Amino acid sequence: MKKTKILMLVLLSSMSLLMAACSDDNKDQTNKNKGDHVWKQQTDTLKSAKEMSEKMQQSMDQMQQNIDENN
Repeated sequence: MKKTKILMLVLLSSMSLLMAACSDDNKDQTNKNKGDHVWKQQTDTLKSAKEMSEKMQQSMDQMQQNIDENN
């Protein structure tokens, strides 16, 4: 009898945990409404890196032009 109660308790708690884990979270819905996606931070970082790369290339081109003019 005691084993049955323990088994039922474990089964009930496992099912409760499974239901909670599978349910939709309100926080997920608010992120979907904002238009954000899971890789937003990565795409923003990539965009920033591309912009910085372009600025560095312009700077290097300017430095090369200055060197060529002085020689």
